[in-house]
Amino acid sequence: MSDLATALRGLLGEAHVATDEAARALAAADLFEWPGAAPALLVIRPGSTAECAAALRLVAQHGAPVVPRGAGLSYTAGVVPTVPAVVVDTTRLDAISIDAANLTAIVGAGTTWQALAEALAPHGLRSAQASPISGAASTVGGVAAQNLPGSMDGIIGLSVVLADGSVARTGALAMRDEPRFWRNMGPDLTGLFLGDCGAFGVKTEVALRLAPEREAAFASFAFEDGGAMMGALVAIAQKGLVARALAMDPVRGKSATKVEAGEALRTAAAVAARAGSVMQAMRDVAGLARAKLADPAWTLHLTAEGVSSPAAEAGIAAARAIAQAAGGRETEAAIPRALRARPYSIRGFVGPEGERWVPVHGMLPLGTARACLHALETRLATLPLAEHGISVSHIISSLGAYVTIEPMFYWRDALDPLHMKHLTEKNRARFGAFPANTAARDVIRDARKALGAVMDAHGAVHAQIGRYYALADRMLPDGAALLRQVKAMLDPEGRMNPGALQGGDRP
Repeated sequence: MSDLATALRGLLGEAHVATDEAARALAAADLFEWPGAAPALLVIRPGSTAECAAALRLVAQHGAPVVPRGAGLSYTAGVVPTVPAVVVDTTRLDAISIDAANLTAIVGAGTTWQALAEALAPHGLRSAQASPISGAASTVGGVAAQNLPGSMDGIIGLSVVLADGSVARTGALAMRDEPRFWRNMGPDLTGLFLGDCGAFGVKTEVALRLAPEREAAFASFAFEDGGAMMGALVAIAQKGLVARALAMDPVRGKSATKVEAGEALRTAAAVAARAGSVMQAMRDVAGLARAKLADPAWTLHLTAEGVSSPAAEAGIAAARAIAQAAGGRETEAAIPRALRARPYSIRGFVGPEGERWVPVHGMLPLGTARACLHALETRLATLPLAEHGISVSHIISSLGAYVTIEPMFYWRDALDPLHMKHLTEKNRARFGAFPANTAARDVIRDARKALGAVMDAHGAVHAQIGRYYALADRMLPDGAALLRQVKAMLDPEGRMNPGALQGGDRP
C-alpha cells in the first residue's frame, strides 16, 4: 500500500493521510470490542467532495476496501473493518452554508451537530432533523448513515461518493437550479442512502431542512414503577402532545445528576441564558441542584413546543393530566430544561466513575412498548450481571409515534483510545489505568444478544444496524433481494464497507 499512500499524499497533502499504527487502530474502533476487527490500511481525510472522489478513484485502482467514518461513536461495528481497508475520515468536511430565507442548509458530512446549532442560533433557526445527545462530537453524516435518532425527514438531499469515485447527488442537491429546497421531485433517491451504515457510499454533503426555534414548556414526573411510567408516555405520544419525551429508570436518573463541577456550571449557565429573566434563571439553576436530591424513581421528562408560550403550556397541561392519572408525581422540571438549554454533551462515553458503557436498543411500536419493557426487566433478572460488577440502566425516549428503549450496561474495564480521545485531561488521569475486564465483556455480549431478542420479539426495529443488528433476515425475501440488488449496482466489487448491513450474529 506504500504506492497508494504516496499517491494519496500527493492528492490530499501529507497531513491528511495517516499510516501510523495509532491512527490506524483508532480509525478502526468504536465503543465496544469486536473479535475479528482489522486495523485500517491507512486513514485519509478529504476536505471536499471533489477530493474524496479523486481519492476513491485512486483507491479503486488499487482494489482496496473502503470504510466511511465520522466520529466513530457507535456500538454496532458499523465503522469497524473486518478486512484491512482505507478509512475515510470525514471530519474535515465541515463547511456550513445557510439559506435562512428558504429554511435550508447544506453542510459537510463531518460537521458536528453542535457546530451546526451554533451557526444557526444567530438566525433563530435549528435543524428540523432530530440529532443525538452526542452531537458535541457526532456528525451530521453519521446520523444520516446510522438513521439516528429516528426519522430522517429533515434531510432533503445528499452528495455521496461511490466506491469507484463517481459522485451521486440526490434530492435537493441533484437539482440544477437554486435555491435547492425540495427533496421529493421524482423518486426519493435520498432515502436510498439513509441508514445504509456506509455500505452504499461515503456521504460528503447533507442538505437539511431548517425550522424556527419555538417556545417551549416543560414538566417532569416520578413514578413508582416502569410500567406506570411507560403507560403515561405511550398515552402522551398517542395524542401527539409533546415534542420530546425522555424517561429514566432510578439508576439512570441518579447517575444523570452526577456531573463534574465544570460541566454543571456550563449547564447552569446555559439554562440561565435560556430563562429570559434573572428570577427564572435562579429558579432553574436551583432546580438543577434539587434534582440531585430527588428520591429514586422512574422519571418522565417532557418538552412541548408551540408558536407561543401559552400554546406550549397547553400541550404540557394535557400531558400533565395523563401523567398524574397514571400515578405520576410532578417534580422539578430541571432535566428537560437543561436538555433544551444544552442539548449536546459528551464525557467520553463513560459512566460517572469512568465505567465503560455500551447499550443495546430497539424502536418499538407504541402498542407493544409497555409489554416489552416488562419482558426486558424479567429477562435482566436472570442474567449474571452483579457478580461481574455490571450495572444496567435504561434510557427511554419518544420523538413521535414510537418508543426507543435503550438498556445500557456499565462496568469497570480498561478504556480504549477512542474513549480517551473524548475525555478531559483530568479524567484521562482518573480513568486511564483501569485493568482489562474481558470476563465482563463476554457477559455483556451475551446480555446484549438476549435483550435484543426480547425487543425483536415485540416488533422492534433498529437504527445503526452496522454489522450487529439483523436486517435481511428480518425482511420478506423480495425486500431482501432488492437490498442486495441495490448494493450490487452501487458497489459491484463489494469494496464499500464490506459486511455492513449484514449483521445478525450479534457477536
